[in-house]
Amino acid sequence: MRLSLVIPAFNERKRLPRTLNSLFSYFESHPPGNFEILVVDDGSRDGTAEAVEELGKSHLQLRLLRLGSNMGRGVAVREGIRAASGELVLETDADGSVREEAIMRFVEFFDAHPDVDVLIGSRNAAGAEILTAQPFLRVFLGYVFLALANLFFGWDIADYTLGFKMFRRRAAEDIFRHQFDSAYLAEAEIVFVARRRGWALRELPVMWTDYRDSRVRPGRDSWRSAVGLAKMLWRARRGDYDGGRRR
Repeated sequence: MRLSLVIPAFNERKRLPRTLNSLFSYFESHPPGNFEILVVDDGSRDGTAEAVEELGKSHLQLRLLRLGSNMGRGVAVREGIRAASGELVLETDADGSVREEAIMRFVEFFDAHPDVDVLIGSRNAAGAEILTAQPFLRVFLGYVFLALANLFFGWDIADYTLGFKMFRRRAAEDIFRHQFDSAYLAEAEIVFVARRRGWALRELPVMWTDYRDSRVRPGRDSWRSAVGLAKMLWRARRGDYDGGRRR
């Protein structure tokens, strides 16, 4: 299997079919070789799984993995990565916020750069395009988190939190064995673990649209960011991200 797409989904009955149809349409004109799309239903209660099953009747590349309850995005991605069979594995959002053109661009980058293990989709890297922006307050909080993360970890990363990352299989298997956060900071922890364990990362720009209907809660979000970063530092100090053979 050449490529696996892992899509975590929680109550995405309205948006997910549109995203899946767009992906299948894209792959018709940009065939990646053998591929699969694995949707991980994270305990949805709105018929998300049933919608995927219905679409799967006409698309044999579509697979469904159902979690018994809502475990959080981090767990859903982790379980999807473990179940995927592709040489390259991409995690991406159910809302299709990143334009599909990035998929084959990432695949081609891996083909041209065998020394790179992980590609991070970035809304802030040179060449990125924001087609529909987030509310100002959410953008501001994102930059605050980015500044804190780079201060604590000493890295120059432009976008920790976008849910669009592609991995070589050997890197994915190792990284997700050492990734623990279940929800809010799972994406940032993936980057932390990859760097901690010595995998070669590169950021590539993407075209991104804000499709989310979420409300900013400055107090809650700031608190979660601070607590999450503290937990990551504590786990690192305790050695949770170390041990085991990297390759």
